[in-house]
Amino acid sequence: MSPKLLRLLILIPVALIALFEIVCWLFMPFPVEPLRQLTLNNDIPGFKKDVKLIFGNEQVRYLDWTPGDKPEGSVRVLCVGGWSTLGMLQAAQDTWWGQLHTHLEKSGLKVEMAARGFERAGIVAMAAASAPLIERLKPDVIILNTGFDDVIVHPATFTYDASRSQKIPEPVKESGLKAFLTKYSQTVRFKRWWSKDTEAKKMQNELGRKDVYKKFFDEKRELISKLPRHEGILRTAGSNDPLPEYKDGLALFRDLSAKAGATLVLTGEACLHDSVINFTQENSLLAYIALTEPTADGNVSAARPDPAWVMNEMSRFTNAAESFATENKLTWFNLNGQVERSADNFFSDVLLTDAGAASAGKLLAPVIEPVVRAKAK
Repeated sequence: MSPKLLRLLILIPVALIALFEIVCWLFMPFPVEPLRQLTLNNDIPGFKKDVKLIFGNEQVRYLDWTPGDKPEGSVRVLCVGGWSTLGMLQAAQDTWWGQLHTHLEKSGLKVEMAARGFERAGIVAMAAASAPLIERLKPDVIILNTGFDDVIVHPATFTYDASRSQKIPEPVKESGLKAFLTKYSQTVRFKRWWSKDTEAKKMQNELGRKDVYKKFFDEKRELISKLPRHEGILRTAGSNDPLPEYKDGLALFRDLSAKAGATLVLTGEACLHDSVINFTQENSLLAYIALTEPTADGNVSAARPDPAWVMNEMSRFTNAAESFATENKLTWFNLNGQVERSADNFFSDVLLTDAGAASAGKLLAPVIEPVVRAKAK
């Protein structure tokens, strides 16, 4: 092969890439973080039938979030929590943090909201997953809405291990070259977008069918209803008490927030469990607790906890969170008991309906507003 032909073969793809870069930058630039959209169609009381979910990396959902550098005068708020924060049946604006966003905007504040919700994850696991997220998003305010999962997610055989919270690895930093290419190369961004778009289409085929989540929750309720009801205390305040680990998790989020220069706000998670819960409400519950460790083939013995026991445990955990907030001069608000316990507000133990989310957002607004306003100065 002649040198001239070789140079031509090298120059043609280089020229095509350069042309692609120019066209994209001028007419259709790809985002640094490509978002995925999932359209749901579920006929479930308490929620809108047709819902669009938009989320990015690490299952983060956004509301009025500006890609790249934060606009002047804006305050970025990151919400972390369980199922109610995940809001899997709601558009962003209908979740509790979306309703809070609306109230803050109405008060004249310019707020960019992001949320990361988890399913059956304790606070230490949430901290591990949130560490790289906090470093990447650089929020001004972090709202941590927890309590319920730490009460019910640990098995009755749980043993507290103080070193568990010390084993969280440091977030892996993106290489300088990769960050540079992502910022300035449309070709690299296109590759990211193509991968996420393919993933989004697959999710739409699996979850976007009519009443997929309705069937999921119906089957889940039927399965859990067959579990035996465990009356009374499931765990004692001995070595199998998960409360010390919960306190470790609070400290982790305090340190992550301080490192990021963010203000941490603690909120107690609203919960349907009550000592005087009625039959209709109890049929909505999805909580279960493992009584044994999983066997090699994954089998585990489980039971439905007594709602009165869950309510008392929630009180223990929220009291600990309130004390932690006081000791560390953090803003604290307990949603549990403030959001009326009713079928209108709760779809399940903690999963809020649109009405319940509206109530939670309204309750939180006067608490969060001064925190956000201080960051806006």
